[in-house]
Amino acid sequence: MELTVLGGAGEHGRSSYLLTADQQHVLLDYGVKKENGGVYPLMEHMDEWIGGLKAVFLSHAHEDHCIALPVLYRNGYQGEVWTTRATANQLPTYFEAWKRYTDKHAAARPYDDCDVQSIRYRYLEDVIPSGQWGILLPELEVCWGRSGHLPGSIWIALSWKGKRIFFSGDYTSESQLLDADRPLHYARGSSNPTAQGILPDLDLAIMDAAYGDDPEQQRSKLSHLQQHMDHALDRGGSVLLPVPLYGRGQELMLWASEQYPGIPVLVEEVLLQGIELFANYSGWLHSNALQRLKRILCSPNLHRINSDQSVEQLYSRYPQAIVLVTDGMMQSIIARQHYEYLSKQSHHTIILTGHLAAGSLGRRLLDQYKIEQTGCAVHHVRYKVHQGLPDVRQMLHDLNDPPTVLVHAPKSHTDRLVERLEQEGFRHIHSLIPSARLSI
Repeated sequence: MELTVLGGAGEHGRSSYLLTADQQHVLLDYGVKKENGGVYPLMEHMDEWIGGLKAVFLSHAHEDHCIALPVLYRNGYQGEVWTTRATANQLPTYFEAWKRYTDKHAAARPYDDCDVQSIRYRYLEDVIPSGQWGILLPELEVCWGRSGHLPGSIWIALSWKGKRIFFSGDYTSESQLLDADRPLHYARGSSNPTAQGILPDLDLAIMDAAYGDDPEQQRSKLSHLQQHMDHALDRGGSVLLPVPLYGRGQELMLWASEQYPGIPVLVEEVLLQGIELFANYSGWLHSNALQRLKRILCSPNLHRINSDQSVEQLYSRYPQAIVLVTDGMMQSIIARQHYEYLSKQSHHTIILTGHLAAGSLGRRLLDQYKIEQTGCAVHHVRYKVHQGLPDVRQMLHDLNDPPTVLVHAPKSHTDRLVERLEQEGFRHIHSLIPSARLSI
């Protein structure tokens, strides 16, 4: 068997991993990079494998994992995309957002709307319960679990043609809202009566390592975030938190509302609608998550941002506030409007908490502030929704140190992580790039 990286290793975005055996193929994710109007998975040799593609798996709904799926159908794939119902229900929103992004940049898409409608989804939970192995297709057994990244997000383990492969998707065990099922090797579960190991020895693991060798846990990130926010609020300023539509946005909304009960928390309507998504899929949440979400929805310090109200009117009514708007890279119109208002006074602060693509407004503002130190402050504090050094180390241990490809980070970051892990005694760790091939 062979792994071909079509995207996602040695870079942030366009997650896409092709498994090949006996002229048959299985695909894990098929996403894009939000740069230069859109960067798609490598397609030069698609005609060599699309006809033998037996199954496609989708780990979750974020654009860097799903948006290129219509390209498969455009080029003749007639099979199904295996995912979860919660993921499939989120996808129309992401396809529409991608369409707006590409139209704004006058960038062509390598598919049409009819190709999006051609996608046929099958739901893993209808066939195989979480945490159990089941036969999906001839010679293909699957096991899956929750990955803690989004409602519906999963890790996937495959047993195919005598090989066993694990794909973490985007994984975190530190979400405030979302629960994660810890992937455990048989031997790792035996010593803990509350954990049941279900995974055998693996021939390959494809593992989220988006934060490279960053050693910090979530509590440290939140401490840094709070320091920047306290500094702005103590000076009478407001704090702008640009966030993604689903996931990190709702988590930071919850955290800010609970941490600062005396400060108005202004939230864009679509982010509040995201709470409905969490409520509709409570099986993906921690046991106390729904209660916490319902409590903040009733909180007197939580206010909806009215689209009919100008930014000037909003800050006139709430001269000091914590404001959450889409999108995390500040590409949306409303994020730009808030920046233009806040940038006029130095006591305000913008805090970016996720990945910033090259050329995005968020990246440009951060780089500019580092040089000029003028206008409102702009800081970057990651809120963890991926894995760094301690998380990768733990997952390698839990899986019994299999041959592993680390993904979702620039090559230089991955190289440093590999070096660190090898110093600690881990072996067979790979740092690859798109187009790389690896025998399994």
